[in-house]
Amino acid sequence: MLHDIQHSETDPSLARALAAGKIETPDPEHSRHVAHLSLRLYDLLQEPLALPKEGRDLLAAAALWHDCGQMRSMADHHRYSFDRIMAVPLRGFSREEQLQIANIARYHRAAHPSPQHPGYQRLPRSLRPAVDQMAAILRIAEGLDAGHLQVIKDVDVEVHDRYVTIYAISDTYPTMEIERAQSRAGLFREVFGRDVEILPKVIRSRTRRPVEGA
Repeated sequence: MLHDIQHSETDPSLARALAAGKIETPDPEHSRHVAHLSLRLYDLLQEPLALPKEGRDLLAAAALWHDCGQMRSMADHHRYSFDRIMAVPLRGFSREEQLQIANIARYHRAAHPSPQHPGYQRLPRSLRPAVDQMAAILRIAEGLDAGHLQVIKDVDVEVHDRYVTIYAISDTYPTMEIERAQSRAGLFREVFGRDVEILPKVIRSRTRRPVEGA
């Protein structure tokens, strides 16, 4: 059964982020959808990968605001997203949580987290693993809406000892989204020590069975 995206409107993690403050993004529908996919991945992976409970709220906020830096510049917008998130008071989040959110958003694309980066340097070492894990999930979720068309309606996962299979559920074959998400899975492999395969699961109608891998 598809997870109803409308239910994400009442998701407690999204509600906390939305109540924290208003940060403008260039494509709010894309940002909401990436948040939806990110939280679906988190919920499906939380138990098998022992994800931190506090990571869910951080991931929701970072997903909502990951593209806010585009309001300043498309080039290197991930860096500007960090700056923008740090510049806005966020009600209900501590300053350390805000720094985590900004770093997760900053690493939704391009370089992986590195102690050489000033924003990451500011994180206490104890907070860095959660940032790395949530950024790894966000990168894949963002890739799954690469065309900003919400083609991927939902996800499912299978976790194995050495790899994770992510099924991208849609009603058409999502070639670009699969390729983009797969290309952004490197941080996931690095952080969790598991390879990632992303496969389509096409559901053409309610009366036909899903077609996996086709």
